[in-house]
Amino acid sequence: MTAYGIAAVRQEVLALPPLDPYPGTVAYLDTETTGLTGGAGTYVFAAAIATPLECGLRVAQFFLPEPGMESPFLQALHDEVVAADGVATFNGGSFDLPVLRTRWVMARMPGEFTHAAHVDLLTLVRALYRHRLETCTLRYVEQRVLGYERDDPLPSALVPDAYFDYLRGGSQDFLEAALEHNRLDVISLVHLHSRLLRRLQGADVDMDADDWLALGRHRWRRGARADGWRALRNATAFATGEAAATAGLLLTRRLIRKGSITSADRLLDWLESSSRDDIRVSVARARLLEWRRRDPERALSVVEDAQRRMPEAAPELEQRRARLVRKVSSRSGDGLRRNRDRRQRDVGQIQLEAPILEGTA
Repeated sequence: MTAYGIAAVRQEVLALPPLDPYPGTVAYLDTETTGLTGGAGTYVFAAAIATPLECGLRVAQFFLPEPGMESPFLQALHDEVVAADGVATFNGGSFDLPVLRTRWVMARMPGEFTHAAHVDLLTLVRALYRHRLETCTLRYVEQRVLGYERDDPLPSALVPDAYFDYLRGGSQDFLEAALEHNRLDVISLVHLHSRLLRRLQGADVDMDADDWLALGRHRWRRGARADGWRALRNATAFATGEAAATAGLLLTRRLIRKGSITSADRLLDWLESSSRDDIRVSVARARLLEWRRRDPERALSVVEDAQRRMPEAAPELEQRRARLVRKVSSRSGDGLRRNRDRRQRDVGQIQLEAPILEGTA
């Protein structure tokens, strides 16, 4: 019962092993709408919220029996959302929450449709698993990340039709299938979030260099630089492969920004011995030796060694090699001139300081 009337809600508590790690009081939200455009004519006709409990998982489903009952539907849903410490959705930042805010305004509800801190699981999936997935739809993520292939009672594309059939003729057969689809979606979000939290902690035992690289980039972008550094270091430790080299180059860039030129040089030297077919490492080391360490002779040696080792990349390095050759030759010429001038000054100094011989006028 709400201030606007009776809302259609059904609840259940599912037995569920303790989540590890435990996400806290999070409301996992999924909605079903009459269309995917998200405009003023799009209604939210069903929404499910799953909340982890110590004894399992509480699932509450809210249903809109007819458009005229939208106010109590929205109020009951809002009360459930604001009671949680956070809200988790799958693409909810771009669709579910904006549609709910629009419906709140269209129903002339007071204030705004507010909610707690929001995490979009689709964003996390893309950041941490994009390199492993051809697509990031929830069905595909369930299969590839959770190892779960759902026997869905109704395809997503037919869910709006089930509601329209119910409004036209009261048919509940497809409507129940649509509500079960909504229920399964929100339960999947709970398991997916737990898996993502474990990945964010670096606790998955099967993580390879690509996984650590994705984690390091994500943590660094979000401001957790110490965690990002550790993840990139773990990726680099695999020594071989493009991901390990990329992680090493990111670490090198950060070392240079901190002024740790010697450490960056040592890391690039180690990477070059490990990733001998990655031209990016050789170019980065040559650049560091030339511009940071002012050592064009060693930079030239690195470039020429890379050309011998990777003949297919030799043309790409030729311009750099030619410039270094000129720089080394110029430096050698300047050295010879400086030595000659020094010898001439020394001779003049000796002549000026020569003792006066006896018997001279």
